[in-house]
Amino acid sequence: MKILQINSHYNQGGAARIVACIHRQLSARGQESHVAYGRGQKGEEGTYRFNTVPEVLLSAACSRFLGKNGWYNRTATRRLLSFMERVEPDVIHLHALHGYYLNFPMLFDYINSREIPCVWTFHDCHAFTGNCGYFFDCEKWKTGCGSCPYLKSYPASQWFDRTGVMWRQKRELFTQGTKKVIVTPSLWLTEQAKQSCFGKYPCITIHNGIDTKQVFYPRDRRACREKYGFGREEKLILGIAVGYRDERKGAKYIIQLAKNLGSGAKVILIGWNRENDCLLVGSDGKKIADNIVTIPNTSDADMLAEYYSMADVFVIPSLAENYATTTLEAMACGTPAVGFDVGGIPEQLTGGRGIAVKAGDQARFDAAVESVLTGQAGLMDREALSAAVREENSTERMTEAYERIYRELHGD
Repeated sequence: MKILQINSHYNQGGAARIVACIHRQLSARGQESHVAYGRGQKGEEGTYRFNTVPEVLLSAACSRFLGKNGWYNRTATRRLLSFMERVEPDVIHLHALHGYYLNFPMLFDYINSREIPCVWTFHDCHAFTGNCGYFFDCEKWKTGCGSCPYLKSYPASQWFDRTGVMWRQKRELFTQGTKKVIVTPSLWLTEQAKQSCFGKYPCITIHNGIDTKQVFYPRDRRACREKYGFGREEKLILGIAVGYRDERKGAKYIIQLAKNLGSGAKVILIGWNRENDCLLVGSDGKKIADNIVTIPNTSDADMLAEYYSMADVFVIPSLAENYATTTLEAMACGTPAVGFDVGGIPEQLTGGRGIAVKAGDQARFDAAVESVLTGQAGLMDREALSAAVREENSTERMTEAYERIYRELHGD
C-alpha cells in the first residue's frame, strides 16, 4: 500500500514532527511511504519539497494583501501533481494545507476527479473556517463566514475580507466525494469537526504520538542542570517560545508569571528569537523581569528532552490550542504541565498529569504553577507521568491507528 502525506513542513514544528513520525514508522513497517511538503529544511529519503522560497514569499504577500489564502502557488502545485502521478498513492493523508505553499482548487480537483481515498488530520480549525486557524469565540464558521473579527490572525489578511467567499469555496472543494475520514488529535476538535461541513464524514480522534523510546524519556535531572548551568535547588519553569509574537500563544502570561515570582524561580523560554525582545521591556523601557532565561530555537531533540527533564513544571499559556506535542514531550520526560482550559489542553492534563485553569486568569495560572513548584499540587510523580504518556501517546500506537484507517479506505 502506497501512502502519500502532504503538509506545509517536514519535521519542523508540531504537525510536521507528527508527519515525520508516521513516515518513519510506516517505512519501518514495510509500507511504501512518501511525504510531499511545501517549505522548510531539506527532508530525508521518501520526502519531496515542491516549493521554492521565492514562491512561498510571493504567495504569502498575495494572501496578505489580496485576502485569499490557498489560491496561488500554481507552478508549485503542478510539481506536486506531477509527483503524485509518479507515486500513484493508494491513500493520501492530508495535514496542514495552509502556509502559503499550495493551490487548493488544483489539488482537490485532482483528488476529487480520481476519487483517491483521503485521511485528513486537522491540526487546527482552518479547514472548516473561512480562513482563521482558531475561531476563539466566533461561531460564524457554522453558518458562513464574513466580517471576520480575527482577520489579522494567522493566516492574516491586511485589508480585504474574503472569508465569506473562501468559506463557500472551501466547503465546495473539500467535501466532494465519499472516501474521506477526518482525524483530529483531540476530542475537542473532533466535536468541532462534527459540527462543521465535514460532519458528513467519519470524524475520529487519534491522539498525537511522540518518540518516547529514543528521545522523550526522563533524563537525569541533576546531570542536566549541571550541564546547562542551573543549580540543583533552583525552581525552573519551562516554556516553548516559538510563535510568541502571536497573541494566541499567551506570551504575556508567562512573562507576567516571571515578574510575579521574582527571585523565587527562573523561567526558561526555548525557541526565542530577537523579534521577541520587545516583549521583555515595559512601557518605561526597563526590563520586565530579571529571572527570564531565553534560548534560541533548536532542532536538537535531545537538548529539548534534557531541558524538559530538568524543569519542575512546563507551562503552555495558549489562548487557543489543539493537542500540543510540546506538552506531551514535557510530560514524557516526567515534567507536569500547567495551561489554560482551552481546546485540547484539558484533555492532556487530566488524571494528575497537570493543571488547567480558566483561560486568561493570571492569578489562577500563577497559583497553579506555584502549587507544582512547592509540591502541593498532588500530581503524578515523574515515573508514573512518563509511563502514562508512553502508554497513550507513543508513535507506534498512533501509527497503528492510522494504518487501520488506511486499510479500511483502501479496502484491504
